[in-house]
Amino acid sequence: MSLKTLDKVMPKRIEKFMPKTVKKSLTGQKKLENLPSYYYLQNLMSKYQVKNLVNEDKKSFKMKIDEFLQLKDYEMEGFKDPEKQRDYTIKFRWGHNHDFGDFSLKGEMGEAHISKIALYIDRYKAIPRSLDGLKVLDIGCWTGGTSLLLAAMGAHVVAVEEVKKYVDCMNYLKYAFNIEKLEPKNLSLYECTKPDFQDSFDIVFFAGVLYHLTDPIIALRITFNCLKDGGICLLQTAATNSKKRILFYEGPTVFRFGDKEDLSRRGWNWLFPSPSALFQMMTDVGYSDVQVNKYDKGSLFAVGKRKSHVDMMRSGLSVRTIR
Repeated sequence: MSLKTLDKVMPKRIEKFMPKTVKKSLTGQKKLENLPSYYYLQNLMSKYQVKNLVNEDKKSFKMKIDEFLQLKDYEMEGFKDPEKQRDYTIKFRWGHNHDFGDFSLKGEMGEAHISKIALYIDRYKAIPRSLDGLKVLDIGCWTGGTSLLLAAMGAHVVAVEEVKKYVDCMNYLKYAFNIEKLEPKNLSLYECTKPDFQDSFDIVFFAGVLYHLTDPIIALRITFNCLKDGGICLLQTAATNSKKRILFYEGPTVFRFGDKEDLSRRGWNWLFPSPSALFQMMTDVGYSDVQVNKYDKGSLFAVGKRKSHVDMMRSGLSVRTIR
């Protein structure tokens, strides 16, 4: 039984009392911790502990983080009706686990920022441990766990996130720790069509986003356009377990768990690709040497390379002017 299945049959109040070793076994985290790069990457995150603050003192830093954690605001996101919006865009939720030294925060995604990058290093051999001199686009960065890790690996990271409150938090972390190689931007993926995004990145990190999008074809084409020739896209998405080439529609009214009262519901997913559908979509937008792993615990990992910039079929595109 996976933790996702467990959520359907066991109340969260009971789950929180489960031993950590049991949770790790159910989620597969214990297995991921055996990856050679896992603890190496985890150690890199120690750069972002309060002992390493540059432009802020410890007390002020903790107070500011607490302010973010208490934030609940839909108007700052430009919404008119909060009932129609994702809970996490209204109420601030920390993305990934972070040990700041004097205090720690548990994130909604746990250690996923570490495990996903470890997988791309060790299992898929897609990237090295050092990203010195490389430029990376991190799409859907939330509170920046993955972006911070990529920067600690030496990359120049442009981190885009459509939720303003999370970008404000990332900009504060950038300031507090004086992270010169981090550029948080309050943008939707669909806005990454500006000239400064074109042919600019060695790596596009596109994890946990595709199934939240209404137009995956245009989204994948945008990632392709953002890469330099020879660049790679590292993609992870929730998926459907089908041998057919399909996209499973869920829609924004399905919630997997959480409570409306404390704005903790998980869901608001649009389309889940099957493995063969994801492979074909990436190929059709221009990617070469596409690799898609087997469906595993509701997820797919994929790697695609942009060998050179090529055109794609234009008939029926929702954005006719897409490059």
